[in-house]
Amino acid sequence: MKGKSLEKSYNLLVLNNFEEMELILTKRFLSYFGKLLPLEYSYLDWLVFKLRPIRKQNNFQLALNSDYIRSEIVLNPKTLIQFIQFLNYAQNLDYTIANWDEVYYRKVTFIVRDFITYQNPTISSTNRYKLKKQKNFLQIY
Repeated sequence: MKGKSLEKSYNLLVLNNFEEMELILTKRFLSYFGKLLPLEYSYLDWLVFKLRPIRKQNNFQLALNSDYIRSEIVLNPKTLIQFIQFLNYAQNLDYTIANWDEVYYRKVTFIVRDFITYQNPTISSTNRYKLKKQKNFLQIY
């Protein structure tokens, strides 16, 4: 800190106006780190929201946010379509409710060959190549 901002902070400290001094110092700190850090990552959302009143933000591209799985996910279109097909297939299956760390989720059991047939009925469900690819896909996601 230099010049007027340092002098203003010092004057607020002398006057025991800690709230205003804290506000000024926090704004300087957040704007400084907002320039240094890449704000497109979702774990910096709190910083973006704090900076919004301070300075105008760049608009970020619309993206599929899945930071809770990995820090960055790059899906090719084929994999994304396959994932959507799986979600569509799985929503009609029988399920049980399971609990993991106070979070409830649906536990689905299915036969991979049935999913292959669902994706493309013209492909034989005994196709070993397709079965291996589906197993790899399901293990990744």
